[in-house]
Amino acid sequence: MTSSPDCQILFHWLRKLPGNLAGVAITKDTGLIEDGLLDSIALLELVSFLEETFALTLPLEEFVPENFRSPAAILSLIRRLREPAADG
Repeated sequence: MTSSPDCQILFHWLRKLPGNLAGVAITKDTGLIEDGLLDSIALLELVSFLEETFALTLPLEEFVPENFRSPAAILSLIRRLREPAADG
């Protein structure tokens, strides 16, 4: 999982979070919110980063903690938002 370009880009951004001053190793299952790496300001910065970097628009209904709990959840969100909308 950590070898995909999207994953590498995301992990690079996450490693620079102000909450990661100790340089904690971040894995795909790291609890970003739970471990205090993502606070409310960092979350807004992350959303902006995702929208700009991956050319996405985050719908309001996707702005829920479950989508940002871990790098794996964020990568899943990116993949889901890139999928073409299924027609009824």
